[in-house]
Amino acid sequence: MTTTVCVTTMSRKDKLQTLMAQMSGGLLEREHQVRLMMLAALSGEHVLLVGPPGTAKSELAKRLKNVFVEANYFERLVTRFSVPEELFGPLSIRALEEDRYNRLTSGYLPETSVAFIDEIFKANSAILNSLLTLLNERQFDNGNRRVDVPLISVVAASNELPEGEELSALYDRFILRSYVSPVSTESFDELLCGALEGFDPELNVRLKVEDLNEVQRLAEKVELTAATREACKEFRNYLVAQDIYVSDRRWRKLVKLMKVSAFTSGFNETSIYDTWILPHCLWEQPEQFEGLEELYKRLVTVNGKMPPSRLLQVLKAWEGKLKEEQQNHKRNAQGRLLYVDRDGEETIEEVSKYQKKDEYGELLYWDDRYSEETTYKGSYSNKNKPIMEEFKNKPVSLRRSFSKAHVEGRVLEIQGIRNSIEEFYSQVNKGLSDVTGYFEKHLWLDKSMLSEVTDALHTSQKEVDKLLKRVTSLESGFKNLPQESELDLALELEEDSEAIEGELCD
Repeated sequence: MTTTVCVTTMSRKDKLQTLMAQMSGGLLEREHQVRLMMLAALSGEHVLLVGPPGTAKSELAKRLKNVFVEANYFERLVTRFSVPEELFGPLSIRALEEDRYNRLTSGYLPETSVAFIDEIFKANSAILNSLLTLLNERQFDNGNRRVDVPLISVVAASNELPEGEELSALYDRFILRSYVSPVSTESFDELLCGALEGFDPELNVRLKVEDLNEVQRLAEKVELTAATREACKEFRNYLVAQDIYVSDRRWRKLVKLMKVSAFTSGFNETSIYDTWILPHCLWEQPEQFEGLEELYKRLVTVNGKMPPSRLLQVLKAWEGKLKEEQQNHKRNAQGRLLYVDRDGEETIEEVSKYQKKDEYGELLYWDDRYSEETTYKGSYSNKNKPIMEEFKNKPVSLRRSFSKAHVEGRVLEIQGIRNSIEEFYSQVNKGLSDVTGYFEKHLWLDKSMLSEVTDALHTSQKEVDKLLKRVTSLESGFKNLPQESELDLALELEEDSEAIEGELCD
């Protein structure tokens, strides 16, 4: 009798979605940690969980082990008095008898797939060197031989952050970091009443080591787009301003994480949204995470959806140029406006003051004694004050006209700006039509951010509409500049030809 077993084949993406959903089952408010640990394992990186005891840190690590087929698990609490044997295995007595320094590593960290190391920063110098090599290079020095280890990912936990330079290298090895808080007030009732669910996924859902190797190999081919690089530069500038140090090695590993994020979601290039991982990797103190997260939100909403600042600067500069060329008010060499006073003289004063005269042209004074106007200046000891009156001077008109080529050149420049704005407008519209599908397709993005992104895109549309109106006004302004008449041009050409004739005669 033949038994037929029907096995449903799932895509890698479907497997990851199923695994993360099941891995979060029964755990309250740990979805972010599940995402980070899964991405770390796929990328061959390690995770640091910081927080008080009893917040499901070790449970998360155990569940990560069950994501994989036939994965070995190792768990150890490190103290200041821990010795290398506790992590790497005891020394082989038989090997010592043969003058060899070998450890029996079976069942210890060098032969495990997923490990959980609690209070890792209490590790002493005797443990550190071997641990650093094992974490970064996936190799272990056993006696005089360096052997490869099958390590997928280490989940480390600590109630406190490292102090001292000797632990900074170890801290840097944990690319993804997460602060694990106790359950919030909103979920407290569920914590009291709920039961902890087990995590034992079906074999056809679990991942194999071959899957990890393939993900990492193919993710290298994912294109790191200009938008992603620009976002990384913004993060780097922010880090410099906040005096947060990030090593070059760390930046290279972050690129790998972003590529894996895009690849496992089904994309062959990164986007600015793949920088979601950066806030979880760049903080040194937990309180720095909030500022980094705010920067990410600003980049993918407001900053990432607004017209380029360079375009706005160019538009403003051309508006200033139009205003200048429309100006019919003459200026002096220093750029000050000129006026014509009552006597026909040019002046920079908008209002001139003159002494008042009577009908016979005599200068008038004010006699305080009799409170009346008079032509009498007054005595030496009691002089009358001159009566002054203001005269508003007329602007000196500047009769300007421009050649047809000048006007056409200006209009052509403005049309170039219009094309750039319309191109950006098309990008915004495309982004608006694609963003919902992109968020639904992306495996790692926080879906609650979709509304913020779409709101930003709608705001950007309105801003671009305003820009297009400004460009239309600008183009109209240059088109309506006074142009030189054909008679003026003929006279100029005639004057030029006479000058040349005179030079030839000489």
